[in-house]
Amino acid sequence: SEECHCPVAVYTSFIDRKNRVASLMSQKDSADSEDPEPKEESAGKTRRRDGFARFAGFYPFCDYSPEMVAVRTGVESGARVRFIDLEYGEQILHKFKESFKTADTGDEDAGVRVKELTSDSHLKHSQYINSLVERMGCRDFDEMWDHLFESSINRLDTNSFVERLATYCALARLDYSEEDLRLDGTMAREQCMAANIRDELDSLEKAGIKGKVLVVTGGFHTAALPDLVSGSVKRPKSVKFADDEAGTWLMRYSYDRLDSKTGYTAGMPSPAFYEKMWQLSKGEDKHSQPAFAAVEELAAEIYTEISWITRDKKYSSKITTPDTIAAVEMTRQLALLRGHRFPLREDILDSIRACFIKGEIHIEGRAVMDLVHKNLAGDRVGKVPAGTELPPIVKDFLEEASRLNLPVDSLSPKEVTLDLYKEEKHRQSSRLLHRLVLLAVPYARYLSGPDFVQGRRLDLVRELWSVTWSPVVESALIEASVYGFTVEEAAFFQLQEQIVELEEVGAGRSASNAVQLLIRALRLGLHGHLDRLVRLIDSHIADDPSVGSVVAALGQLDILLSAREPLEGFSLEPVEELKQTAYRRACRLLYEVGTVKEGELLEWLIAIQDLNEILAGAGTGSGTGSGADETEWPLDKDLYFNALKDIVDNLDRQVESAVVGAAYGVLFRNGLIDEESFILRVCGYLSGASSDPKKSAGIIRGLLHTASEVVWQVETVLKEVDNMFNGWDEDTFLALLPDLRLAFTHLTPSEVAKVAEKVASLHDDKSFGAIVNTDLTEQDLLYGLKLNNAVTGLLRRDHLSFDGGESP
Repeated sequence: SEECHCPVAVYTSFIDRKNRVASLMSQKDSADSEDPEPKEESAGKTRRRDGFARFAGFYPFCDYSPEMVAVRTGVESGARVRFIDLEYGEQILHKFKESFKTADTGDEDAGVRVKELTSDSHLKHSQYINSLVERMGCRDFDEMWDHLFESSINRLDTNSFVERLATYCALARLDYSEEDLRLDGTMAREQCMAANIRDELDSLEKAGIKGKVLVVTGGFHTAALPDLVSGSVKRPKSVKFADDEAGTWLMRYSYDRLDSKTGYTAGMPSPAFYEKMWQLSKGEDKHSQPAFAAVEELAAEIYTEISWITRDKKYSSKITTPDTIAAVEMTRQLALLRGHRFPLREDILDSIRACFIKGEIHIEGRAVMDLVHKNLAGDRVGKVPAGTELPPIVKDFLEEASRLNLPVDSLSPKEVTLDLYKEEKHRQSSRLLHRLVLLAVPYARYLSGPDFVQGRRLDLVRELWSVTWSPVVESALIEASVYGFTVEEAAFFQLQEQIVELEEVGAGRSASNAVQLLIRALRLGLHGHLDRLVRLIDSHIADDPSVGSVVAALGQLDILLSAREPLEGFSLEPVEELKQTAYRRACRLLYEVGTVKEGELLEWLIAIQDLNEILAGAGTGSGTGSGADETEWPLDKDLYFNALKDIVDNLDRQVESAVVGAAYGVLFRNGLIDEESFILRVCGYLSGASSDPKKSAGIIRGLLHTASEVVWQVETVLKEVDNMFNGWDEDTFLALLPDLRLAFTHLTPSEVAKVAEKVASLHDDKSFGAIVNTDLTEQDLLYGLKLNNAVTGLLRRDHLSFDGGESP
């Protein structure tokens, strides 16, 4: 079709809804076991997520792809055109059927397998080919291919060229035994190809038509097909798939995705460059080769564009006109030296490396080479004909977007504000946008709003999004179609993937991660699938060895209770019970204070402080949002305070002094230790630790973390600390300075000033000067705000922002 502009890709998927793959794997596990009965655990390796193994693949096409050229030429000439390979689902089943008997089936546990289906992996990984690359002095397969074949156009007549290429492919095939090719499904595919070719030849013979059948396949298959067609052809058993099992869709593709140098190793290098070379080769007789001068001119255009960009964008390594002239001359000389009929891709790249890179190629040259690869790869995006059939997930998105009044008719970004507390339709829109972010569909970009998962910005009641419709959105939805027929189903599948990962972590279980997953599920609107998560959280709380993680989970459950309105979590009755379970588990873990390592110290201090704050709001939610249930079960404060008393009453154990200080601070703030006992204990600890100043610094850090007001409200403690500092020599003070900085970092600037005044009063009212500088003009303030906005913008650009720029 004239409306189809390459690059495009055929996206095909197979969802094994009849569990054929799982059945084959059960047979494999059963055959490997002495027990003749298949084990349920083994049989379920590809079924854990939703009962179905899923597979997807791409067939990318450029204008110069042999398959695309053949299809277009066949249609133009009125020939009958058909595909001769197995259906994608049949390929998968044949591969598993053969490989389960004697070989590993690969990544059995993967929920979805996605691959590119036109790569010549057999050729690239052949020992013969690798040896040939080395003997010819080439750096890789692509350079060798260009040297042997791309530069040989018209050097040989067509028959000689085809014979050379067929010999090359046949020799590469010798590395693989029939057993290898049977196990990876190649034999079944080639038998299907041969059977279809044979059928076409037979139909022509029966119709009395004298003509030829042109077959276009990868070279690896071409080497075997003549013998298969002339022999006895055994067609593989055909498999019929239901409409909801297999799908094939035409989608837009782009050169940057096809380029193997951008990380897509199954692609081809520099697709835009080869597009231009192909256009140069299309002479009047359509069999000409690019003229040396024409390719040299193409190289000069590339060099000139790169030179201009480096100067316009102010690269540190600017490419000058003399550099460009030198590169053109070197390209000519390299091509002649290497016996090329015209400059090849590596001739151009070598000229760039020699003439444009001034310094180490991986340092100074990195920016230039990235620019070069981007230029050679190109940025073209394909186009599919209007009215091309779309998978159900695309239709579902368009219908949902229309129902929710989300724009899908403008290429310009539009901001969407969603009130999560007042508008039901806005909550539905939020869920849809969060689902799209999860599926990596580039329609919506989260700008700001409450982050219930991380517990940030909970004072906000609205979400702000930037939405943009583009054809790339449609392509991304097509890719997501393997996960489900609707956006909700696809998002649920991705959520299940994350649940499976959490279920498999074993001893490293994290209650916090499990609760985050529950909140994320609510934010996605997947309320009907939460029972499994509730059970998962319960088991993770019971097994989590980290007090920090359990307390974090408790805080997240508290947030969930207070944010049930925007998350619509009113039906989650087990949450309150989970909160009680997490609280009891956290209090039990406090008794394991003797196991605290130095690297876990901050985690323990935060946990002790957070528990105190949660208890302060117990019975009324955490105070972080509206909607807390007045019938909420109260937490038993004695469990927490008794654990802290155990810490301070049993100092014969090896306990980090900062944890002791934190416990003293909480008990004092809550009136569980009177001031006299508090002074006696803390000062006694400080004086008793005189032989180990590090312990003294630790208890100060703990006190300041949970009860910073002590240092200016309890003068006796301040005097004891001051005396202790005075008793240290300079070396001791400098050695403990990092610990003291950590301790006093918890104070705000105004609190630091307050402490400084108190300390000054202990030393004949000597002034330390202004600790907090408030002598700022309006101009200074405006400049500071401008600088802050500039830095925030840079952080957002680099995806380092904490307050927006990406979905939390």
